[in-house]
Amino acid sequence: MCDKVIISFIIYNILSFSILSQKEYSNNFNLEWGTLERSPGSLLEILPQKNNDFYSLRWSGGRAFGTYRIVDHQNLQQANQGRIKQVAQSGIANFETAYYIGDRIYVFLSDKVNGELVLYVQPYSKELIPDGSSIVIAKYNNDKINAKPNFGVISSKNKDYIGVVWEIPGRKTISDAYGYVILDQYLNTLQQGAYNIPLNGNLTTINEHHISNTGDYFLSLTEHKRPNDRIFSRDYDNFKALHVYKIKNDALSEFSLNIEDKRIDDIKMSSNDEGIFSLSGIYGSSEIKQNRRKHLVEGIFVIRIDTELDSMIFQGFIPFRKEFINMDFNEKSTLRSRRKRNRGQELYNYKIRDIFTLNDGSLVGSIEQYYIFERSSYDSRTGLTSTIYYYYYDDIIAFKIGNNKTFDWQKKINKSQISTNDGGPFSSYSSFTDGFKLYFIFNDNLKNYNEDGKFIRTNEQCYPFNLSRRKNVAAISTVDIESGNEVRNMLFSRRELKSIVVPKMFKLDTTQNRMLLYALIGGKERFGILKIK
Repeated sequence: MCDKVIISFIIYNILSFSILSQKEYSNNFNLEWGTLERSPGSLLEILPQKNNDFYSLRWSGGRAFGTYRIVDHQNLQQANQGRIKQVAQSGIANFETAYYIGDRIYVFLSDKVNGELVLYVQPYSKELIPDGSSIVIAKYNNDKINAKPNFGVISSKNKDYIGVVWEIPGRKTISDAYGYVILDQYLNTLQQGAYNIPLNGNLTTINEHHISNTGDYFLSLTEHKRPNDRIFSRDYDNFKALHVYKIKNDALSEFSLNIEDKRIDDIKMSSNDEGIFSLSGIYGSSEIKQNRRKHLVEGIFVIRIDTELDSMIFQGFIPFRKEFINMDFNEKSTLRSRRKRNRGQELYNYKIRDIFTLNDGSLVGSIEQYYIFERSSYDSRTGLTSTIYYYYYDDIIAFKIGNNKTFDWQKKINKSQISTNDGGPFSSYSSFTDGFKLYFIFNDNLKNYNEDGKFIRTNEQCYPFNLSRRKNVAAISTVDIESGNEVRNMLFSRRELKSIVVPKMFKLDTTQNRMLLYALIGGKERFGILKIK
């Protein structure tokens, strides 16, 4: 009798997971999960291959000592893994990053050799072992004894181009100088050189280096009114101008931007295969008194540039509806209620998470409200101070910007995610679009849904997310791109998946219309694949 019960239980679990493993959702996407496996190390990045398989980049070990590893995943299961050897032509080297380009893995390593800082690239075979000797792709001089490499390696979204950027030290000018090299997927040099930023280096902050899908190199930077000496906080009064440059053959072509009396807080750069470069940002008033009082957010700033003609084809400020953005905390959690007396100083920050360009040229995207609260307490008996960090990841603000340079719709998706001293690894969300709908996946609380998995809470009253076995669920919010109407449902529960999804580690692979998913529980993990139709 006991054996029959055990067998029945095993069969039930196999059938339950089989149903969950491969499922079709509203004829818009298919979702399939692999089985739980022991994790070979902390996941750093998912590297999609040009088929259903993928690699993952790992760190195995503690904070000080350990190894980087590459794991080959086939059919959502671990097939092979190899240790990254931090050795280049000169000997022991520093690990920088790894990319999958041109149908193979490349590991980037740096070292100092005879006063030169050198960046190497080491090809790896399909068996995940070094294939041949490392190749020098960039270098610069720095005679200082303690000098360390400062290479930045970036790639285009389609992985057809690699860019390497570094700051050139020792030039006796007030402006900063940078070297760069642009490579194709076969590591052939397309262009290289150096340039000076035509502004005082003490009054500028680089926002982002960007390589487009056509191999063009763009740079955006913020110019400040006074030296930007705040490291851990943002000075909303210290904004003067935003600059965008296209770099080619050592020359900088600047696109003139009319910011008027606004400030730009957060910036995201993107490009597509048609040679259109886009820069989006959150803007607010640059008036000092208003910034010190509330540093209010007013809307979205968008520019679009035709890279073939080097001309701006779109620039505009698109304001949110009045009072659509609420900078103050709302009453959504017990923790916040306890801290009501401090809410006057607790103001949201806003982060652009995703911007998608649709076939008709319109844009859809989202912004997330977030906040980090620090509380310190002093123990007079021991003389020690302890600090607790609270991480809030709250509402999603979805939007569509039409070709008439206005919002077609704005939608606030209510969520509340709070954690302490962990950086919020299970918080935030991941989004994608099939051209007809905009989707958001995030961790939530079972109490926000009925027995049919439908969202039943009204705005501003949903329960904060929960990671326990009984209450944790993964939710999916679907926004119709034409109308802006939203439907929110439970995607699956932790009890069904036997693990917790980690949206921050999801990887959207637009070249193959899929998203690679990741879930974790204890020392085990599983991957999923969401195929967008």
